[in-house]
Amino acid sequence: MPLAYYLLYAQIDDEDTIVYLFQDELKDRKSNSFQGIGNTLNVLTSILKRYNDDGRYNEMLEEAKNANFDCACGYDKNYWIDDEIDSLDLMDCIFLSQDLEYKDVMELLVDKWKDSITDWADANRTALIRFNSFLGKEQENETIYKVLLDNAVISGKTFNIVSAYNKVIRYFIDIGQFETAASYLRKMIVTTNFKDVEKIRLFGDVLEECFEIISGGAKDSTELWKWAKPYLQKRTNMYGNLYTKGIAAAQVVGDSYATQLEQEFIEWKKKVGLV
Repeated sequence: MPLAYYLLYAQIDDEDTIVYLFQDELKDRKSNSFQGIGNTLNVLTSILKRYNDDGRYNEMLEEAKNANFDCACGYDKNYWIDDEIDSLDLMDCIFLSQDLEYKDVMELLVDKWKDSITDWADANRTALIRFNSFLGKEQENETIYKVLLDNAVISGKTFNIVSAYNKVIRYFIDIGQFETAASYLRKMIVTTNFKDVEKIRLFGDVLEECFEIISGGAKDSTELWKWAKPYLQKRTNMYGNLYTKGIAAAQVVGDSYATQLEQEFIEWKKKVGLV
């Protein structure tokens, strides 16, 4: 990626190197277990177009389009990026430094960006959460998550409320504060009607977090299990993490339903070709 960006912004005219890098990146897109597209492929695509007026690389670009599922869905053979580095604005530079993992530079740029914000809308708060997480300043996100939750509750929209609670709960689980996570989960349970979201993946995330809280040793977790179990029993779109975390939670509270879940998990793995 650093070399791709250098070739782009230094406007290096080296067709052989660019083609070699594109082909090498293509190998990774085909074999990488995470699939994805990645900015390296996009940048190299933009540079390669300099040499494709006669269509000599059309086949290679088509190969990239079919490299994996993500590429098939989102890769743009006509992707273009301005090769004038002076055209970048502050946010562009933040994302560029993130791509290149120049964290010291990124931190300076993020501070400059924060100073420029006059309206801290939710979109800006969400962006700052992402920047803090990348910079290893996750602890600074606690207050932001809480503000986003307050705003979601004010909105009155179930999806927004559950999503905001989900992020707060996830934050406290990740830092090992299971009791605090449990307190937010309980508050969400007593104040929220889940009817509009219980069949979608977001609610699956909530159940996962509930099970992690139980397995994490939160007090009075049996009550959380009693709340979650009926949702788990009637859920039709099950998946691996939900099974494994549900089984672990059932075992913690001593519910024999764990045995049934284990058997269902085995059958599910056979069905999806994992065994």
